[in-house]
Amino acid sequence: YYELAAWALHPDGQLLALAEDRRGDRDYRITLLDLASGETLASLPHRAGDLLWSLDGKTLYTLVNERQTLRPWQLLAWQDGKETLVYEERDPAWLLGLYRTTDRRHLVLQSNNHDSSEQYLLDAGRADLLKGRERGLEYYLDTQGDRVLLKSNRDGALGLYQVADLSLVAKGEWQRLWSGEGRELEKWRLFAWHTVLQYRKEGDDWLDVLDAKGALIHSLPLTDGAGTAWIQGSQEPASDKVLIRRQGMAEPPHQRWLDLASGAWEGTPETRDTSPYQSERRWIAGKDGVKVPVSLVWRKGITHPRALLLYGYGAYGTPMRPYYQPRVLSLLDRGFVYAIAHVRGGGLLGECWYREGRGRDKQHSVDDFLAVADALARDPAIDPARLFAMGGSAGGLLVAAALNQAPTRFAGAVLQVPFVDLLSTMQDPELPLTRQEYAEWGNPAIPGDYAAMRRLSPYDNLHKAPYPPVYVTGGLHDSQVPYWEPLKWIARLRSHSTGTGPYLLRTELDGGHLGAPKTAALRAAQEFAFLLTLAGVNH
Repeated sequence: YYELAAWALHPDGQLLALAEDRRGDRDYRITLLDLASGETLASLPHRAGDLLWSLDGKTLYTLVNERQTLRPWQLLAWQDGKETLVYEERDPAWLLGLYRTTDRRHLVLQSNNHDSSEQYLLDAGRADLLKGRERGLEYYLDTQGDRVLLKSNRDGALGLYQVADLSLVAKGEWQRLWSGEGRELEKWRLFAWHTVLQYRKEGDDWLDVLDAKGALIHSLPLTDGAGTAWIQGSQEPASDKVLIRRQGMAEPPHQRWLDLASGAWEGTPETRDTSPYQSERRWIAGKDGVKVPVSLVWRKGITHPRALLLYGYGAYGTPMRPYYQPRVLSLLDRGFVYAIAHVRGGGLLGECWYREGRGRDKQHSVDDFLAVADALARDPAIDPARLFAMGGSAGGLLVAAALNQAPTRFAGAVLQVPFVDLLSTMQDPELPLTRQEYAEWGNPAIPGDYAAMRRLSPYDNLHKAPYPPVYVTGGLHDSQVPYWEPLKWIARLRSHSTGTGPYLLRTELDGGHLGAPKTAALRAAQEFAFLLTLAGVNH
């Protein structure tokens, strides 16, 4: 296993700092190289992937991981072979991060928990507080020339604010430039004469362009339906163009430049009429009447009832964008429909959609997933006897909980590094992520939270039932979902199921949460072979 997570070149180009992971557990080693001599000047273990050179080039800033939990909690400054502690985050629910502002004039140390943030400037070699932490308040600084801007949820939804100068951040004298009400701000870029904001509205991607004074001059839809688009990379601030990348479930990735002054696109738009695949977004009524968006893709021209693979995640506000996935095409070519259920707990429809599917309301995610499965099974184009489910990590919890509550709904399931031992994990504060994720899953020390978690926990709710065949994966060095979770879950499933299986477990011995990159294609092939075998497809 090997991952180069990040690198930072010294301002004079002579030194290079690398953040390397050789196990897959995301506990990085920072290696500092002299590029002229090839000499290793420092080897700093147990670090996060963030690293920055100071403005004068004399100091390399890195973040130390807490030994047991791998929480980035200390900021260290390396200079001439010695390290000194600059800042320590003692609250176990808060994490540290580092970044540089757009104009590269400021270094920012960020500390945040699940719904709050606090930031410091490192320009003078010390951590100078911008604004003290307030529960529920998030703010993120960026600067370009004389402009000081903040992305913040101060007025509810994430919006954009301007401050006259850095000294006024703490005083709260912020001028709102752009309101996120009804819109979910995802990315923003500062240019010399423009500010560009990318956001989602009712599940689709949009772009707003503001002039240097903050006035809206362009508002452009980027997608419609089962597609996605975003600002690509980080452009030169002096540019008058922004690069937008777009793709969809039946639309290969492509990109075009947008002229910021005129709002006109450069280049010929890609045509999708020649694609052999078709995609769409549907809205399906959930158990409580809420409309759940579903993105689907299939190959045109296949007329017999199709098998269907339903994917779900539904956690952390992650929108699960409808990307173009070349590997999925092999399923589509063999008569499958591939669908993503954008259940509550995910973020496709914004912050409220996310909050309605976390903590004590996590059951909403499962209800939405099963409602989508039931509705698609009634579609005449779908074979209800060949309906399959797939989910990874937190999505593995979603699918495993759905199997407990409806064991006969699916003909088979694939659970990738699944988070299935909810209660035991959240009762162990020494595990990575536990103390940072009480807001996501609940705190078992609180009776109401415990009761909701006990009703949902996949491992604790396995029971005598004809469970369908299942293929489960794990990683020996997984620091996010320890390998013993899928191991103990599959063992208990085998002892409780009255079905015939098979119930298979594949533990990768050389990799972590994402597995070893070199075996990614093999993992997908094995998962698809499992599904195709169950679907009766042998070609």
